[in-house]
Amino acid sequence: MNQDIELAFIGCGNMGGAVLNGILGGETLPPEKILVVERSEALIARWSGRGVRCTERLEEARRVPRILLAVKPQMFSAVAGELGPLPTSSLVISVMAGLSSDSIQGALGTNARVVRTMPNTPCQIHAGITAIAPGLGSTPEDVQETERIMATVGEVVHVEESEMYAVTAISGSGPAYVFLLAEAWIDAAIEHGIEKATAERLVKATLQGAARLAGGDQDPAALRAAVTSKGGTTAAAIARLEELGFRAAMNEAIAAATRRGRELDSEVSS
Repeated sequence: MNQDIELAFIGCGNMGGAVLNGILGGETLPPEKILVVERSEALIARWSGRGVRCTERLEEARRVPRILLAVKPQMFSAVAGELGPLPTSSLVISVMAGLSSDSIQGALGTNARVVRTMPNTPCQIHAGITAIAPGLGSTPEDVQETERIMATVGEVVHVEESEMYAVTAISGSGPAYVFLLAEAWIDAAIEHGIEKATAERLVKATLQGAARLAGGDQDPAALRAAVTSKGGTTAAAIARLEELGFRAAMNEAIAAATRRGRELDSEVSS
């Protein structure tokens, strides 16, 4: 393998691809210094076309100084069986939900300096947010380098590894909650006589505008209160949502996702 390779992607689908696209777009690394390990012929063709070295052979990544793991958690054991134990000290950046640095280092060996991250799908349009947590063997320099990579696709926040299960449930899974809300909202609009195309425009534009407001300095509760005139239509809607347990449902959803993250780690480490 070309010894000039500086970063290897193990898996380069939606999330890994978003990060790689950010790196290439921001010229953080030249494409010839990046290796992609993929089984998909379409993805190999895509990244090869942008000058990135591609291979199906996991062993080619074993001596790369930085490895970004972007496979599904359920696939990690099989990947680690071919990749580990790493023969040289390497920074291993994980974007896998649930898997602890202890599980990752246990599978890849003590040469793996693990930093965990949890980006979300808006990274695909450089509007994501990524939580970064130092793991086993990692140094402050490793965390700094991870931030440099992940900042190419959006904002970065720093958390402790113990918080990553909850972070995954909140921001990692979070876009799906918004999309589900949009689905239900559009369905309700159609139920109340709005034509589908118009319903989609109304809901999407409302979400986009509200998101821009929420991105400002005002607290979401204050923004909600500003829309909710006493005795008005919004107040009636909010009251009904509260009666139906809207807040409790959100809390239970976060709890369920957090539990599932812990279960994924147990399944890999057992």
